[in-house]
Amino acid sequence: MTAVPAPDPAPQWHRVHPLTPVVKGWLAIVVLVGGFVNIVLDDLLRAYLGGRDSPAQELDPGQVGPLFWWALAGIVVLVLLVAAAVVLVAWWFTRYQVTPEHVRVRSGVLFRQERQARLDRVQAIDIHRPFLPRLLGLAELKFEVADAGQSAVSLSYLTHPQARALRGELLGRLGLAAPGRAGPPGEPARRPAPWAATGDEEHPVLTVPVPRLLGSVLASGSAVVLAVLLVAAPVALVLDPVAGPAVLAAWLPGLVSFGAVAYRRFEQGYHFRLLRVPEGMRVRYGLFSVRSQTVPTGRIQAVGVDQPLLWRPFGWYRIRANVAGYGPAGGESDAMRSTLLPVGTLPEVRTVLHLALPGARDGDLPALLGEGLHGLGGQGRYTTSPRRARWLDPLVHRRTGFAATEDVLAVRSGRLSRRTDVLPHEKTQSVAVSQGPLERALGLADVELHSTPGPVTVAVAHLDAGDARALAAAQTAHAAGARRLADGPRHPRVPLQERA
Repeated sequence: MTAVPAPDPAPQWHRVHPLTPVVKGWLAIVVLVGGFVNIVLDDLLRAYLGGRDSPAQELDPGQVGPLFWWALAGIVVLVLLVAAAVVLVAWWFTRYQVTPEHVRVRSGVLFRQERQARLDRVQAIDIHRPFLPRLLGLAELKFEVADAGQSAVSLSYLTHPQARALRGELLGRLGLAAPGRAGPPGEPARRPAPWAATGDEEHPVLTVPVPRLLGSVLASGSAVVLAVLLVAAPVALVLDPVAGPAVLAAWLPGLVSFGAVAYRRFEQGYHFRLLRVPEGMRVRYGLFSVRSQTVPTGRIQAVGVDQPLLWRPFGWYRIRANVAGYGPAGGESDAMRSTLLPVGTLPEVRTVLHLALPGARDGDLPALLGEGLHGLGGQGRYTTSPRRARWLDPLVHRRTGFAATEDVLAVRSGRLSRRTDVLPHEKTQSVAVSQGPLERALGLADVELHSTPGPVTVAVAHLDAGDARALAAAQTAHAAGARRLADGPRHPRVPLQERA
């Protein structure tokens, strides 16, 4: 008789760290305890002193005997015990479970809630360490899934070693490592970069120096507006003292707003580090609230390199990317999620692009990037807008253009602040060609290449209508062929259709 193997045991439920309810609700706990003690203290003083109307003003310390202090101490202890009981109950009913298919989190006492993320839909797993949990040695795991950037499950809080171990286990189980696309048959395999990681180690690639980060913040538009506000308000007060209150009322909100933006950029980009890991890339950043996120190279859909006007004298650039599962940034506080390099030099830009787009041939991308950031007119491989586009775009029409290789499409734009976007062919989801009334009269058209939501929008404005149609047809064919090559012969994809 053949023995029947015993079924696998059901995955166990685990509890989060006991300090989790305190970390999540410490402000509410302090406010409630403080308000309760204040009310009870006021009533107790009134009762003890015989119903005085203002005990805080008429109280003589000699009138308060030991009984009052014992009663007050008992009330404080009772409040602390009740708060501890609430925290204990909340912790007891917060549990998580990791199965081969899902990550589940249960919480709530009276109103129960269960959230789950399917592991086959997880795009990335990030570690987030806000200021208070970081002081306590805790960390939060965020599971990014393919739902336009919303975190389906946030597992908080675990100890930092537990969070790192669980993330490593899940990333290994999911196989999120995404090596570069193989080249054509017969082409020798590319040698790994010198920083390529092996095993489970993290290999540092680059770090953004703090002085450079501070300089980039000071050379930003928000910092310039902030400096103007700091100078304009005192001058206006000196010139017209009567209108001082009105000037301050209009000046303070702008000062606070632009000051907060500048500080947030510095706080988030502080000690930015890029590391090479088997899954792809890992970035760490933050001064008080530290975030560590893994960006698998296979999830990068498009990359944008831009150079603001005030950064040009210093030779600084920024790299942002559309990452599947992250979606559009929800404001400045969320912009760093899609940032691969907050401020860097041109060699650092080439290094990051080599990591982010491993399928692009090394000889093509640096040349395209150089022409895209510094080129003008029709020199090189870029097809630019015709001369008649100056009626619609007098400043930028000589910069607007595109160039394609066998692996990627590069689009350049901007005259004062320059930008080059790079889109791998296999990541193109659709192509749209559009014409407005003036564009039809001038024989021009716009081409937009759709990727996943994110900070990078790949579009070419005011092309010749024939060039626009040729670009749309060629990109559709490139995308279909690249997808078939990436998927292999056993998993063919339906070719993308042009949307005109």
